[in-house]
Amino acid sequence: MKFLYTLIITILSLPAFSQSGAIQGTIVTTDAQSIEKATVVLLNTNYGSVTDGQGRFGIHKLAGGNYTISVSAIGYATQLKTIVLAKGQSLTIDFKLTESNQQLNEVAVSSERRQESVQKIPGAITFLDAKQIRDYRLWDITNLTAIAPNLFTVEHGNSTSSNFLNIRGVMGFSNEQAVATYVDGVYQSDYFSAPPLFNDIQSIEILRGPQGTLYGRNAFGGVVNITTRQPTNIASGYAEITFGNFGQQRYTAGLSSPMLKDKLFASGSLTYNHRGPIYYNEFTQSGFDRREDYSGNFNLRYLPSAQWSLSLNVKAENDNDRGSFPWVTSYEEVYSKPYQVNTNNTNVERRKNFNTSLAANYYGKNFSFTSVSSYTKFNGYYQGAGVDYDFSPLNALSTAPNIKRKVYAQELRLSSPSTSAGRLKWVVGAYGFSQHNDINSPTYFGPDYLLLDPTSGAPFTSTNIGRENNRGYAFFGQATYSFNAKLDLTAGIRYDYESRRLDQYTNYQKDPDPAILLTPNQAYRANFSAVTRKFVLSYKLKDNMLLYGSYARGFRAGGLNSNATDPAQVPYEPEYSDNWEIGWKNMFFNNKLKLNLTAFYLQQHNQQISTAMDGVNALILNVGEMHNKGLELEVTALPLKGFQIDWNASYSYARYASLLLYSADANAVVDYRGGQPINTPPISSMLAAQYTYDFAGSKQKLAVFARGEYRYLGRYYFDFVNDLSQPAHTLMNAKAGLTSKNFELNFWARNITDKKYIPYGSFGTFLLGTPRTYGTTLIAKF
Repeated sequence: MKFLYTLIITILSLPAFSQSGAIQGTIVTTDAQSIEKATVVLLNTNYGSVTDGQGRFGIHKLAGGNYTISVSAIGYATQLKTIVLAKGQSLTIDFKLTESNQQLNEVAVSSERRQESVQKIPGAITFLDAKQIRDYRLWDITNLTAIAPNLFTVEHGNSTSSNFLNIRGVMGFSNEQAVATYVDGVYQSDYFSAPPLFNDIQSIEILRGPQGTLYGRNAFGGVVNITTRQPTNIASGYAEITFGNFGQQRYTAGLSSPMLKDKLFASGSLTYNHRGPIYYNEFTQSGFDRREDYSGNFNLRYLPSAQWSLSLNVKAENDNDRGSFPWVTSYEEVYSKPYQVNTNNTNVERRKNFNTSLAANYYGKNFSFTSVSSYTKFNGYYQGAGVDYDFSPLNALSTAPNIKRKVYAQELRLSSPSTSAGRLKWVVGAYGFSQHNDINSPTYFGPDYLLLDPTSGAPFTSTNIGRENNRGYAFFGQATYSFNAKLDLTAGIRYDYESRRLDQYTNYQKDPDPAILLTPNQAYRANFSAVTRKFVLSYKLKDNMLLYGSYARGFRAGGLNSNATDPAQVPYEPEYSDNWEIGWKNMFFNNKLKLNLTAFYLQQHNQQISTAMDGVNALILNVGEMHNKGLELEVTALPLKGFQIDWNASYSYARYASLLLYSADANAVVDYRGGQPINTPPISSMLAAQYTYDFAGSKQKLAVFARGEYRYLGRYYFDFVNDLSQPAHTLMNAKAGLTSKNFELNFWARNITDKKYIPYGSFGTFLLGTPRTYGTTLIAKF
């Protein structure tokens, strides 16, 4: 064993013996003033440096090869530069950074499983950095609607669960989303357990279209890739306090510091959020809802050598939401009695979410290696009688599901070395997961249920108890070949296999008698597999202008209908999509204007839809064929010093080529072809404009700013037959404040016109969107 350990250490250390190159230089402003504490990083490596008081930096012991340098400093636009370092060469490179109010950042993203400029990646990607997340005041997933073209998030009242994501009309109607959410490289299993609260977020990448080759299961419509702030050699911290109407209070603090310079780094953050009632309960004559959330995030990063890095992440979230799902039963009532309910239940929803992961990265001379091991634990439940399903003061019908979920996952990736000067870049890997769910779902039939069904024998409780065991694995690969400096071809392939198991029985209990078995245990089994492909051809018309075309096959696994009476309908099949995309990406006028234009066409086959073929028993069935085509525009401009405009707009024509649903009028299954998919506005747009005035000569870098946001959504429907809809509407937000090197004070308002709109409606339940909110935020930072 000692010999083996020595051999491994020797092999891993070999590249270091031949590394003698160096990159050094200075970083200054456009008027030649030195910039201290600027960060210099070689992307896709562990190498980096921080400038001294004279703006000097140095990175040593480098092997020859191709490197991309990222240079950033607070208040200045980030620059990316690709260089070639010969073996043993000492290269001197100087940088002049322009203030961020005069030039746009050059952004590096990891959407292709390696860091590179977002403008050089042939795909539709929207990127938000920490400043943009703060500017938009993005506190949770529900704030993401229209932040990217064709992105819609279903706002589900006071509940922190059930956050449906919709990209280009593709969304999930079962527990597992059609848009995959990743947090620090870890896949979140469904829309119930995906952490909806944003805590110490460093960046958000929104990838539109199927991403199955590299991201795997259920990246069917796209990916939302969330990364928390990573610790570095620079010690920093912040504290933030927010107060607003409806009793809004939000406290958050974070700290990042090197524990051992160049070796060990740690960061952590905590957030507490509280908001009082928006809804009024006529039955209790008091406030109905309340939000109370705790969340924490911790990162530990260790660099045992120049080639290896280890990253440990732990995050936890605890939500205590009273008055979740403040539904009313009619479209008319939601407007005639805004923000009112009439119920005898408190609808208290609790969520406890724990995520941890360990990532290991090796950057070698011949290949790079990544391992991500993760464990997630989720518990969502309701207190007391749970959610009121008679929507009235009657003690008639309610349900209180309790879901416990544990997921273990492992991903391994090998890729071409980051410094390779060859024409071929490649990545291959494997992914596996094991998921265990315990479900205890009681339905309470109270004494008032006799008014609805005198023969029911109420009161009694029927409890559905189930255990799910899902497992799967995948193998994938993607390669990009450069024919020359301008033309690239990318091809990818992935094989997925999933096995689903469900054991379920039902108990009946009537006080004071003990529970008895109502239906015996039923065992359901299903297996699914698929091969998906991706092809991309890209051409660099100029250094800052990229044209590409792509095709991708999407796959979303099937599942089990545990309430099916016909055994043939227990398993529902996977759904697939074929996606074509053409894109044009540009940076103009010395990085003062970004303009990206995308055209897409998709066909969604075998769509999984919740419906009833008999008008009674609702199941997930493969009954839809949806086609969508559209255009997407993203523009960021700095027309004047300190004045930035961000605008995205999208148009889509989504229609069902076939949709087989039960019609009560016809008492038969009818094809509703030509209908518009639900929650899919044909036009959406977000325009944000911010002006910042800097006080010249201020040692504290004092500045004032004013910001406005205008969001437009076209008409979207709540039902597949297109009877009920939310008409086109606009929302406006504003923010203004004072900022400096060490603090910020701002005043904000959202939905400033107090627009009444319906973000969610389904199966006879409707609710209003968040009314006008306003407040003030104080931030201290170092």
